[in-house]
Amino acid sequence: MAERDRARLAFIGCGGFASTSIMPCVPSIPEIDLAAVCDVVGERAERAGRNFGARRCYQNAEEMLDREELDGVFVIGPAPQQYELAPMVLERGLPVYTEKPSAVTSAQARELAELAAARGVWGQCGFMKRFAHVYRVTQEIQARPDFGPTHLVSIKFGQGPYPELWGIDSYHRAFLIGQCVHIFDLARWVGGEVAEVSAIFHEAGEGRCAYLIHLRYRSGAVGQINLNCYENTQGFRDIQERLEVYGAGQCVQVEDMRTVRWLPATDWSTAVPGTGPFSLDYRPSWTGVNNSREQYGYLGETRHFALRCLGREHSGPDLWDSYEALRIGEAVYDSAHGGRPVTIAARA
Repeated sequence: MAERDRARLAFIGCGGFASTSIMPCVPSIPEIDLAAVCDVVGERAERAGRNFGARRCYQNAEEMLDREELDGVFVIGPAPQQYELAPMVLERGLPVYTEKPSAVTSAQARELAELAAARGVWGQCGFMKRFAHVYRVTQEIQARPDFGPTHLVSIKFGQGPYPELWGIDSYHRAFLIGQCVHIFDLARWVGGEVAEVSAIFHEAGEGRCAYLIHLRYRSGAVGQINLNCYENTQGFRDIQERLEVYGAGQCVQVEDMRTVRWLPATDWSTAVPGTGPFSLDYRPSWTGVNNSREQYGYLGETRHFALRCLGREHSGPDLWDSYEALRIGEAVYDSAHGGRPVTIAARA
């Protein structure tokens, strides 16, 4: 592949998530030229460079950005760290990739999005569910004319106890910001912009809580979300996720980011007349999809960043999407703990 067809990219942050979920995708993406990696812990940077083929390793991000000719930079770490380091990249007029969320609050996320716009550049946020096979299948079905407009979105996300993190004042607020921001972005992606949130809260202590949420979309559609830390024993290992999207007399159901069941608005009409509808299932075998990073969206989002840096993609989950997802999370918290519906104004 010619050099002009490869994006010269670098990483700031070589910690656990970067080195297990994003960096392993790089060798499979021919459009990426991994120019450099950086981490304040030199051993981590050296290990990542050795494992994933970076040409140079750094411990100082400013030094790396000054020395390297880059097309884009991954900044991956805790949200407060991303909020601190991403401007360093944007100020140089370089695209930045941050993990979700880009910052801890919607106000901070908006700062990053506005800074990118002011510098004439853009940022991508790591909402990998948008690139997951099952949710791309879902959107393809939603786009069919016979599906009609979306009327109802229902999501359940359950796991084990959630910890306090990032200096956030409570674990149940952290659950909304650090984990469920993925679900709020998914709710927007399949249903559109949210106009109003009404939520209730329940707590069992020791990192266990639940939010039951009603959504009103700007389109007039409605939604329900069940977020809980009750279902399992380990929070980041045992996760249950279900999505249902209802159109005009038909429905799409997604289970655990692995299978899709589509109930089209069609009856069996020949073999057994009058028996009712049938379903079409997307259920790949374990040999058909043998790379979970591809199936769950990590490979897709990593390649998308490279392609956009090359000018071959022009949209995708950006810093404004992080802002909007955080706004929903904040509205859920305010509604549940304030005992009232919360309106989400259209972005000015």
